[in-house]
Amino acid sequence: MRRFGFSLGLALAISGFAFTAANAYGLDCAVGVSVNNHARIVLKHKTLATCTGAMGCKCVSCYDFSGAPTSTCYPLVVAMPK
Repeated sequence: MRRFGFSLGLALAISGFAFTAANAYGLDCAVGVSVNNHARIVLKHKTLATCTGAMGCKCVSCYDFSGAPTSTCYPLVVAMPK
Protein backbone atom coordinates (compact mmCIF):
# COMPACT_ATOMS: atom_id res chain seq x y z
CA MET A 1 0.00 0.00 0.00
CA ARG A 2 2.90 2.33 0.71
CA ARG A 3 4.33 1.80 -2.74
CA PHE A 4 0.95 2.55 -4.34
CA GLY A 5 0.57 5.76 -2.33
CA PHE A 6 4.07 6.91 -3.23
CA SER A 7 3.50 6.13 -6.93
CA LEU A 8 0.19 7.97 -6.94
CA GLY A 9 1.68 10.99 -5.18
CA LEU A 10 4.62 11.08 -7.58
CA ALA A 11 2.32 10.83 -10.60
CA LEU A 12 0.15 13.69 -9.33
CA ALA A 13 3.19 15.85 -8.64
CA ILE A 14 4.63 15.27 -12.11
CA SER A 15 1.31 15.91 -13.85
CA GLY A 16 0.81 19.10 -11.82
CA PHE A 17 4.28 20.31 -12.78
CA ALA A 18 3.69 19.52 -16.46
CA PHE A 19 0.34 21.35 -16.41
CA THR A 20 1.92 24.41 -14.77
CA ALA A 21 4.85 24.44 -17.19
CA ALA A 22 2.52 24.15 -20.19
CA ASN A 23 0.41 27.10 -19.02
CA ALA A 24 3.39 29.25 -18.06
CA TYR A 25 4.23 29.99 -21.68
CA GLY A 26 1.03 31.17 -23.35
CA LEU A 27 0.81 30.84 -27.09
CA ASP A 28 -0.93 33.51 -29.13
CA CYS A 29 -3.73 31.68 -30.95
CA ALA A 30 -6.79 32.59 -32.93
CA VAL A 31 -9.69 30.22 -33.52
CA GLY A 32 -11.40 31.03 -36.78
CA VAL A 33 -15.06 30.69 -37.57
CA SER A 34 -16.29 27.65 -39.44
CA VAL A 35 -15.08 27.75 -43.03
CA ASN A 36 -16.25 25.99 -46.17
CA ASN A 37 -14.51 23.06 -47.82
CA HIS A 38 -11.34 24.02 -49.74
CA ALA A 39 -10.93 27.30 -47.80
CA ARG A 40 -7.28 28.28 -47.18
CA ILE A 41 -5.43 30.10 -44.41
CA VAL A 42 -2.92 32.36 -46.20
CA LEU A 43 -0.10 34.54 -44.83
CA LYS A 44 2.12 36.57 -47.17
CA HIS A 45 0.92 34.60 -50.21
CA LYS A 46 1.83 31.26 -48.57
CA THR A 47 -0.85 28.70 -47.72
CA LEU A 48 -0.56 27.61 -44.09
CA ALA A 49 -3.57 25.26 -44.02
CA THR A 50 -6.37 24.07 -46.26
CA CYS A 51 -9.78 22.76 -45.24
CA THR A 52 -10.31 19.23 -46.53
CA GLY A 53 -13.44 18.27 -44.57
CA ALA A 54 -16.56 17.49 -46.58
CA MET A 55 -18.76 19.48 -44.15
CA GLY A 56 -16.30 22.36 -43.65
CA CYS A 57 -13.67 23.00 -40.99
CA LYS A 58 -12.80 24.92 -37.84
CA CYS A 59 -9.33 26.47 -38.24
CA VAL A 60 -6.83 27.43 -35.53
CA SER A 61 -3.80 29.65 -36.12
CA CYS A 62 -0.97 30.08 -33.59
CA TYR A 63 2.55 31.35 -33.22
CA ASP A 64 4.84 28.57 -32.01
CA PHE A 65 7.67 28.94 -29.47
CA SER A 66 10.08 30.30 -32.09
CA GLY A 67 7.56 32.89 -33.33
CA ALA A 68 6.74 31.14 -36.60
CA PRO A 69 3.05 31.03 -37.56
CA THR A 70 1.31 27.66 -37.77
CA SER A 71 -2.25 26.81 -38.71
CA THR A 72 -4.41 23.70 -38.67
CA CYS A 73 -7.94 23.02 -39.87
CA TYR A 74 -10.09 20.40 -38.14
CA PRO A 75 -12.97 18.85 -40.15
CA LEU A 76 -16.50 19.38 -38.86
CA VAL A 77 -18.67 16.34 -38.18
CA VAL A 78 -21.97 18.15 -38.78
CA ALA A 79 -22.69 20.57 -41.64
CA MET A 80 -22.49 24.29 -40.89
CA PRO A 81 -25.80 26.09 -40.45
CA LYS A 82 -26.75 28.35 -43.34
